[in-house]
Amino acid sequence: MACGVIQAGKISGMKLLQLHFAWVLLLLVVFGTGCQKFDKLEDLELSERDAEYAVPVFRTSTSLQDVLEEFDSNTVVQIQSDGSMLLNYRGKVTARTSQEIFEITNEITSAPLIITDTFMALPFAIPNGIDIDYAILKGGSIQILWQANHKEDISLKVSVLSLLTPEGEVFTKTYDADYAGNTMEPIMNYIDSEISLDGYIVRPDQDSLYVSYELIRKSTGLRDTVSGMILLIEDLNASYMEGYLGGDIYEMDRDTIEIDFFENWTRGDVYFADPKIRLTVENSFGFPVRSKANLVEVLTVDGDRLPLRSTFIDDGINVDYPGLDEIGEVKVTNFAFDKTNSNVDSILAAGPIAVDYDFDAVPNPDQDTTIRGFITDTSSLRALVEVDLPVFGSTAGFAVNDTFDADFVQFDEVEYAEFKLVTENEIPLEVAVQLYFADPAGQIIDSLFERSVQVIEGAPVDAEGNAIDVVKKETFIRFDEARFNRIRQSDKIYMTAAFSTTNNGMSIVKVLSSQKTNIRMGMKVGLKED
Repeated sequence: MACGVIQAGKISGMKLLQLHFAWVLLLLVVFGTGCQKFDKLEDLELSERDAEYAVPVFRTSTSLQDVLEEFDSNTVVQIQSDGSMLLNYRGKVTARTSQEIFEITNEITSAPLIITDTFMALPFAIPNGIDIDYAILKGGSIQILWQANHKEDISLKVSVLSLLTPEGEVFTKTYDADYAGNTMEPIMNYIDSEISLDGYIVRPDQDSLYVSYELIRKSTGLRDTVSGMILLIEDLNASYMEGYLGGDIYEMDRDTIEIDFFENWTRGDVYFADPKIRLTVENSFGFPVRSKANLVEVLTVDGDRLPLRSTFIDDGINVDYPGLDEIGEVKVTNFAFDKTNSNVDSILAAGPIAVDYDFDAVPNPDQDTTIRGFITDTSSLRALVEVDLPVFGSTAGFAVNDTFDADFVQFDEVEYAEFKLVTENEIPLEVAVQLYFADPAGQIIDSLFERSVQVIEGAPVDAEGNAIDVVKKETFIRFDEARFNRIRQSDKIYMTAAFSTTNNGMSIVKVLSSQKTNIRMGMKVGLKED
């Protein structure tokens, strides 16, 4: 007797959870003959008839953890401290850095600063409501251009009172200019070289830099004035800034988390007892920040978009931040939308295939200018959104469909075939399966069972949803010669599998990583006698 072949179509990792037990059944029912080396099947009764043979077909032991670990890279399986499992789906990490704020400082020195008095305030206002108490510079330069119409030697001292050297002294530049004495031309058009401001400290006062100069006529010791002076401050870049750092929204990236658990869903209900949508924020900005939810919606297999509703969506989530005595530290905020503060349990019970979200960050949301914060050149705000689906809940009639290629033409000389499937299950999950055989035109020829049959019985549970016993079940499937010959022309098998937790979906159950299902199958075949 020749061995038949069945070719499975591509099955994604998530389908394995839904189809695993039915897939095993399908493979073994269709071509489970002596084509491979098999272990002995316990409790299989052998017939003594010469033309009848009973052979062990299959023995396997599997856990839900084994199945879950076959998922694609979009799914992370986490084992909790009590041994229960959780499916985790996560979006992309979005971030905003301090460089975007520091770049604003370049806008304050785009024009020459003209000195018209011996002491004056020059504008140093930073856009977007930022008010700097002081900043430590790591780049930029200052250049002084001046002109003096004097026919004698002079001394000129220029001080930028709001600019301190790395040693903490006021920035001062002194010029000694000598008059040649043999010409009628005055001293004029003195252009100094650029001076690096790396390491300097800027202390603006009321959005101003204060500058003074003193010109002394050496022959008399009298003070005088220049005929013109300009300060050029360019390309400022800071390593640290302290003050009130504005309230403009930091736009984060919109993202979608794909959830393919329900990709083959056709009917029935699944209820996760404690699902969560979690927001994790790592923050090293030293000022208050609050989340702003522009959009959080669950996309379902029915094409619906269900909004997440919560007071924390309306009011935002306050993000922890380091204080002035915690410069360089990263504060982590963990927040979960759960069934106690949102409608997340109901919208994640509607067959979700994705979560579409768009969070922004609002600095200094209360616009309290008395709160003085800080930012460094390494500060950042990083946000991650995750969806947690614990393998703890209930399901009733949760059904999936799939199609497989089949080839039975090589089976011949079979008078009948009877399969014996033995399952021992520690997992509180029941599976009812039906297989339909279709011809090349897509017409249904026959089905494996008269109706869907529960081939794996769920383990009983206690009041807390914990399995308390192992349940054993035997299933027999017999094909006579006429029925087997009828399905030999089929090239497709359509499968439906309906899943329910123990007690027909009425129980809330917990599945542990250690729980296993043992499956054994044998086949008894009757061959035509010569």
